[in-house]
Amino acid sequence: MQVPADVIAFLESPAAHPDRWVLMNVAARTCVGVGPEAFALISAPDTPAGDQRYRVWTIARFSNADGLLADPSRFRRDAATWGEPSLVSAADLIARLTESSILVGDVAEYRRRFAAKQSLLDRNRFGNYHEQLGQHLMVVERRDPAAWWVAQKFTPDLSAIRADNLYGAVQDAFLSRWLPSRIEPGSRVLDLGCGPGVIARKMAQLGADVLGLDPNAEYVRLATEHAEGSARFEVRDLNRPGALDDLPSAAFDYVFMSDALLFYFVPYQRGKPLDLQALVADIARLLKPGGRFLSLEPHPVFYLLPWLGAADRPFTVMTEYLNTAWRINPPLSTLAQPFLKSGFVITGLEELRADPANTAVDDRAKNFAAEFPVWLLLEMQSPSHAS
Repeated sequence: MQVPADVIAFLESPAAHPDRWVLMNVAARTCVGVGPEAFALISAPDTPAGDQRYRVWTIARFSNADGLLADPSRFRRDAATWGEPSLVSAADLIARLTESSILVGDVAEYRRRFAAKQSLLDRNRFGNYHEQLGQHLMVVERRDPAAWWVAQKFTPDLSAIRADNLYGAVQDAFLSRWLPSRIEPGSRVLDLGCGPGVIARKMAQLGADVLGLDPNAEYVRLATEHAEGSARFEVRDLNRPGALDDLPSAAFDYVFMSDALLFYFVPYQRGKPLDLQALVADIARLLKPGGRFLSLEPHPVFYLLPWLGAADRPFTVMTEYLNTAWRINPPLSTLAQPFLKSGFVITGLEELRADPANTAVDDRAKNFAAEFPVWLLLEMQSPSHAS
């Protein structure tokens, strides 16, 4: 047995509980709480330990299910909430640590676990975030992932962006400041994947003529019901080839996408890739000369990384970037490359951050997002104007 190089150890709530350690496999996103007496066994797991008993706490939890922008660290914060430990034998502790990939017997087999899940019930392979989240929601919580997904960003009636999480504290606050600097009265805007039309309505309130398209008929109904100004909405299967063919060329000043482009790089269903090249070609055709594509996406670096450290002094640990396996958003170069190859020019880049003065979200979320941006906005000019 050995500790893989992916494991770190750190104190949680060290001032109040200096004897409670977190052992975390940062690649597998697994963890266990232990007392310091466990370290002697972990350093020599094949050495008999007699009658020694070890404190262990079950602290792992699938915190991603709390929300898309909730603490993704996957353990119970604040050691005071861990409760009483279990006192276990050396064999029992080794079994628990092995189950959580803190100890491994066969390193090659452990490495093979970092692969796509083969089914909804596959618990041997780690899979990516989409697969883990879908498995947890459907198998453990018996919830509809589609309904859960939209509820993370919008209020229950889907008429506004939630103010009590980072969608409101970061994304909505940014758009309220930034859109007026771009959208002018009379601007023609195409909102691809508009959902219930909340952001389209923001642009219409600025005087834009907005066409919102979404494959979900219920979202389009709600968007139409709450429409303001010159905003209209249509049901379109944006994944169907030719879905935008009837829209006139060079008709829009802006094409806008929010939290949707990432699915063209890492589809939420393996084996069902979306046609990225067709999307890029459609955007290029639909924009006027000098028109802009506005892409607001989860940050290629910091989205879904664990929130470690003190609440007021956060840090994080990266396990991948260029070769995305567990994460679902591509690196920045991969995100931009299809557009650059088609003649687009990047004219703006914004890394969205939380306002430290915001009181609507908890301190750990706010302070992490104030230091490590969780969204990125790319502004790209159409190829017809690139020369």
